[in-house]
Amino acid sequence: MAKRKFQLTEAEIAAFRQAEQQTRDVRELKRLQAVRLYGSGEAVATIQRLTGCGPVSPCQWASEYGRGGLDALRTRWRGGNANKLTAQQRQDLWEKLDQYSPDQVLASEVRQAQGGFWTVSDLQIVVQQWYGVTYRSESSYRSLLHASGFSYQKVEKVYRSQPGAVRLADFEAELEKK
Repeated sequence: MAKRKFQLTEAEIAAFRQAEQQTRDVRELKRLQAVRLYGSGEAVATIQRLTGCGPVSPCQWASEYGRGGLDALRTRWRGGNANKLTAQQRQDLWEKLDQYSPDQVLASEVRQAQGGFWTVSDLQIVVQQWYGVTYRSESSYRSLLHASGFSYQKVEKVYRSQPGAVRLADFEAELEKK
């Protein structure tokens, strides 16, 4: 079995312990502990059992530490979501969605669904046109619609072969005549 080249000095181990006590981030603590144990000569299986990391992670984190020190093990994630629209742009979007129908702002050949209601595909188009922003997930567009006060409405399918559909077809024909 090959001998591990990565070894920490007593001063480095003390620095790791101090960083472990100062951090409030669980992910960062896991990395710090794993690298400290790895650099102290602990078996990878033991490190896995104690920290819950994968078998390759301690070696990868040790490499990151070697390149960038303790700062390389810090968590960069700051929370929140990927809001691509500012609060002002969101407010402007909500006002426009309330003021205009999709038929008024989009050409019929551009739209995927026809009708007077905002759909996810319509919202994707107008957000790109108005603000130059594209979200990766459709759920982001659904969230925008929901935040603007729109709700999801399931389309009711009416089949002409159903008994009540005959009356509906007669009613629609009567409306067209008027």
